[in-house]
Amino acid sequence: MVFWYALVGFLIGWAVVWLAGVTYGRPRRRSVQAELETCRQQLDDERERAKLFQAKIEALEEEAKGLRARLQRLEGERDRYRHERDAVLAELRSFAPEVDEPGEAVASGDDLKRIAGIGPKIERLLQRAGVRSFEELAATPVARLKELLAAGGRRFRLADPRTWPQQARLAAEGRWDELEAYQKMLKGGRGR
Repeated sequence: MVFWYALVGFLIGWAVVWLAGVTYGRPRRRSVQAELETCRQQLDDERERAKLFQAKIEALEEEAKGLRARLQRLEGERDRYRHERDAVLAELRSFAPEVDEPGEAVASGDDLKRIAGIGPKIERLLQRAGVRSFEELAATPVARLKELLAAGGRRFRLADPRTWPQQARLAAEGRWDELEAYQKMLKGGRGR
């Protein structure tokens, strides 16, 4: 009979342990499942962030590609402008060998800025080309003045030298009142 009591006790103990495991194991299993689901959600979120970062990287690479192309184009323009500058300096040196670099002083002459349409930069350009006096300006054909302006670069494009020889002739002859009247007429109507 002891055997039966022991067997029944063992079965009851086993049943109690089994029931306790089932009862206490469910909440733990639910907790692990919830934690697993949270991890899966975080993994999905990180995958989405990775996709966004990849898209940003691709956009930045495309922008960098465009910037490299623009830099290459600007370097080409810079080289072209340097070539143009060197050509202009070479041409200016052929007219006035004493001129080496832009900004260097040239021999003084008449104040060519008194001619409507000529400012300090154009005056320097003309002086470097050997046109330093009103007489020289009056004797320079308009076509040659346009060539000098074109050789000077883009900043001189808007200058119109058509009336400069006539104005210079009046200045060279000392006819200042007529020059002033002529310049007022230029400002009042036709062009400069």
